[in-house]
This record gives sequence, C-alpha cells and structure tokens, in this order.
Amino acid sequence: MDERHSRIQQYPWLSPVLLAGAVGLEMLTPAIINGAALVAVAGMVAAITTTFRDTLLVVTVGVAIIFVAALFSEFTDFQKGVQIAEVVIAGALALAVRRMLDRQSASFSVVRSTVETLQRAVLPPLPTIVGPMTVACRYEAASTEARIGGDLYAVEETPFGLRLLIADVRGRGLGAVSAVSVIVGAFRERAQSEPDLVGLAERLDLAVVRSREQYAGSFAAEAAEAFATALLVEIDPRGTTLRLLSCGHPAPYLLRDGEMCQLDTGEATPPLGMRDLAPGTGGPQSCDFPAGTTLLCVTDGVTEARNTAGTFYDPCRDLRPVPDGDPERLIGALFSSVGRWTKGERDDDMAVVAVARVGGRA
Repeated sequence: MDERHSRIQQYPWLSPVLLAGAVGLEMLTPAIINGAALVAVAGMVAAITTTFRDTLLVVTVGVAIIFVAALFSEFTDFQKGVQIAEVVIAGALALAVRRMLDRQSASFSVVRSTVETLQRAVLPPLPTIVGPMTVACRYEAASTEARIGGDLYAVEETPFGLRLLIADVRGRGLGAVSAVSVIVGAFRERAQSEPDLVGLAERLDLAVVRSREQYAGSFAAEAAEAFATALLVEIDPRGTTLRLLSCGHPAPYLLRDGEMCQLDTGEATPPLGMRDLAPGTGGPQSCDFPAGTTLLCVTDGVTEARNTAGTFYDPCRDLRPVPDGDPERLIGALFSSVGRWTKGERDDDMAVVAVARVGGRA
C-alpha cells in the first residue's frame, strides 16, 4: 500500500486537471449535466497526492465552482442545496483522509527511525581504514519500508591479519536481527583468538546452535530451522594472501586491471548452525592478493537478483568495474548495476563489502 501510495504521489497535477474538467462540464454541457462528481474526485485525489493545505485549497475551489454553477443552473433550490451538500461532504471526507494519512506517515517515520537505530546498533558501519586495508560496505533491505533484515558483515584486525565475515541469516525481521547480533558478537570475540578459519567457523556454528536452543517453546519450529550462510576471509598481515572459507555462501569476486573474476572457495562446508550434518568437510582456500586488486564480497541478494526475463545477475558479466578499484565507488557501481538489472524490483536484501590495500601497498 505504501509503495502504491508513493507512486500516486507522483501525479499532483491530477486534481487541478479534474477541477478544470468540472468547469468545462459546467460551461459547455446542458444544465442537467454538472461537474459535481469530478469535484468530489478531485478532492479525494488531492488527499492522496498532495499535502493537507493543498487538499484544503482543492476542496475550497471545488465547492466554490459548484456553488457558482448552482446559482446559474435551472435546478430547484432543494436540488441546488443537495448538490452543494454532496460536494461539501465529499470535501470533508477528503480532508479526513489526508489527515489520517499524515498521522500514519508520522507513525511510520517513528517506527522506521527505531528500526534504523536497531540496525545500526546490531550492524554498525565499518571503519574505512583497517590496518593496511581500505574497507567499504553497504547494506540495503529489499523492502524500503522494513530497512531491516538478516544480512550481516564484520571486519576485525587480528594477530593473524585482517579477518572479514559476511553472512546471510535465514529469515527477516526481529528474529533475523537477533541471530545477526549473536553471529557478529561471536565473530568479534573469537576472531582475535582462533588461529585458523575452520576453528573460527566452528565457534560461530556453536554460537548459532546455542542461540537456537534458547528459543524453545512457541518458537521451536522457527528456531529448529535457523541457520546462516557465511563467508570467512583472512588477509595475512602483509596483505598479499587471501584465505577463504565458504559455509554455503556465494564466492567473492576479485577485481584486477579492470577485470572481474569469481574466486574458487573449494568445497563448501554446511551453513552455520548445520555443520554437524557434514563435519570435517571443506577447508580454507588460498589465493594471491596482489597490489592493485579489490576483493568484493556479496550476499545472495546480489547473485540471485533477476531481470524481467528471470536471468540471474552476474557481476563478472554485468558489472562495469571502476577504473581505480576504489571500494566505495565499486560498491556504488554494483548497487546501481543491480538496480538497472532488476528495474528496482528486488525481493531479497543485499549486503556488500569491498576491501583493497591502502594506496595499493602492503
């Protein structure tokens, strides 16, 4: 409803056009035909396309048009009174609708502000410089009204190098946000002490399982299905080597010399919260991270975005890389490209993190 309302608001000129049509009917048609219906519609259209003040102006002008027309019509006084009363009642209803919409908009703004505050508390913006790396990130919910979901990212500078987490929790809403807070908290704590990515993934998996076990009772069905796909990235202290561990998550991309390619993460391990289904599978994959390259990590809101023909978006094919590989510009280009691909119609959240060396040096 809010989306349709916003689309209708793009046509504030409809009310003046309807009033002009009402004047034309009164002046150019027989006396038996009048513009009262168009005036009533003009008031209601103004209520959903303009402000309260503009709606009041349209209603006042409309009542004046019908009042003047009634003076020169051939109707009886009773018929004239009924006609004017109908227009006044329709105008009053339009003003009431506009007032109701204003109150709903104010309430929605408060709710949206609260949700945004919650989202920032759980998933604060990442620092732009972490160790020898420059970092950029962006999160965008599929619903502009909700502005909250289950995608997450985190970056930590550790004794083992820079470690990055990007993940996608099953579901949306406050339940997903709760899982996000658990995973992000566990990552920030364990990234500093776990010597390898497999151990870190096991710690995150244990955090999800423990959190899930706490939500028994009425939420048992939902809790039993809670899991999160995740990608763990480690860049060694020199900033020259990447180590990747995918827990059922889309592989990242590497931008180098204007060319985008998807990295091989090897055999994927099960998502967090489900690693007990296939223990010991998969392992970290290593690759070079030479100077002048940018690492791009995404959630499936990017890789599963579809156009009108149902074709999936492919960054290697559809994204025009920025010349200098700047992380912030690269993410901006990615979101613009996905928006053009889907015509703005997405059904999943998107989280993106890009990492490059500061000044291209280790």
